[in-house]
Amino acid sequence: MREKNEKSSSIYLEWCLLLVLAGAVSLLFFVGSRFLIEQMIDSYQDNPDLVQRNNEKYIEKLQKYVTEQKLSSRDSKKLDAWINNNRLIYLQIKKGSEWVYFSDIDIDEADWEAYELGVYPQQRSYTVSFSDGDTQVFIIGMYSYDAYMIALLIDIVLAFLLFMVLTMFGIRRKIQYINQLGRDIEILEGGNLAYEVHLRGNDELTELARGLNAMRVSFKNQIEAVDRLTKTNQEMVTEISHDLRTPLTSVLLYAEILQSGKCDGQEGQQKYLEKIIRKVQHMKDLSDRLLRFSVSVTEERYVPAEYIPLQGGVYDELSDMCSYLEGQGLQVKVNLMWRNGYIYVNEEYLTRILDNISSNILKYADGQAFVLIWDEYYTDEMCITFENAYLAGHVHEYGEKDSYGIGIRNIRSMTKEIGGDCEVMQSEDSFRICLRFRYKHE
Repeated sequence: MREKNEKSSSIYLEWCLLLVLAGAVSLLFFVGSRFLIEQMIDSYQDNPDLVQRNNEKYIEKLQKYVTEQKLSSRDSKKLDAWINNNRLIYLQIKKGSEWVYFSDIDIDEADWEAYELGVYPQQRSYTVSFSDGDTQVFIIGMYSYDAYMIALLIDIVLAFLLFMVLTMFGIRRKIQYINQLGRDIEILEGGNLAYEVHLRGNDELTELARGLNAMRVSFKNQIEAVDRLTKTNQEMVTEISHDLRTPLTSVLLYAEILQSGKCDGQEGQQKYLEKIIRKVQHMKDLSDRLLRFSVSVTEERYVPAEYIPLQGGVYDELSDMCSYLEGQGLQVKVNLMWRNGYIYVNEEYLTRILDNISSNILKYADGQAFVLIWDEYYTDEMCITFENAYLAGHVHEYGEKDSYGIGIRNIRSMTKEIGGDCEVMQSEDSFRICLRFRYKHE
């Protein structure tokens, strides 16, 4: 089971941090942009000429209102009504030396005399004619209020858009990775198990990608294992099917000898019957293995080998091989020293190896030349060599176009499985094969 990475982070935590970061950046943008815009508004609205023009405009409106309503300087309620319609304006009205109206301070008339003017500069003083005489009006206006409200609204919208952009940018990276994983999965679905799923980040999506990679590798290994088993079994079925031909030919030869009456007496007949029985038993063993391989993909190919006496274990097989070749009209010249010792081999494999060599010799050897067989001994190795001349107009199966090369391939495979080796040497007119087996002295 795949363990989760201890240092992996959570998508929920990442997104919470993203929201906090986006909010903090947006807030800083809001505060900073608002400060800058207010500074720009203040620098513009504080222009003396602009203030003067705005003051004069509202004084004209006030004068018009006073004239139309025929107000006196004491009509504070009607003045309040005008102020409510012009909420950006603050007024103080003085008639002579007496204060008669305040729009920004709620005090009683008894206290007006104690109120000192000093909050408004003198240049903001204008003369307005009421029904009871001229008055001195002091005015101050919040002319930048609308600009402040518009700027605030723009700042809020921009800060919100910045928050959304930052948030969507962070989410977009995850969506892109999810889309990438989707494309990776489509590639895997197409059968390309060698393709590696992209790993990005260290969160749940990354763990998912690691899981997909682990599943991909596991599935790929399983498919390769099944393919190897299937290929191995197919090769084994092919090899065994090929190796069944030679003992069958031998049985037919021995049966023909018995049928022709060429064997000498009862003892000769018994000898050939024993050879037939041995070959048939060998064929039965091969057919049983072929059946097991054909119905099972888990059948083991390995066949255990052991040390067997050189003379008792190999002599009979080579003797049968020589008799078989001579019975087919070939001339066999044997030069075997048969030292005392043990050869490491599997008897079934040995029979199949010699049968394959016999089959090749019969197919390609020149019947007018000798088939040579000899042995050589080394410290821990024995070599049995077979050599023959090619039949005119033929090429050995190792290079023949119409041959599958199964015989030589089988020999190589079986000798290697029991710890030996097979060397093939061929020229334009001859072929030699050397079988090397592990050997130990008595």
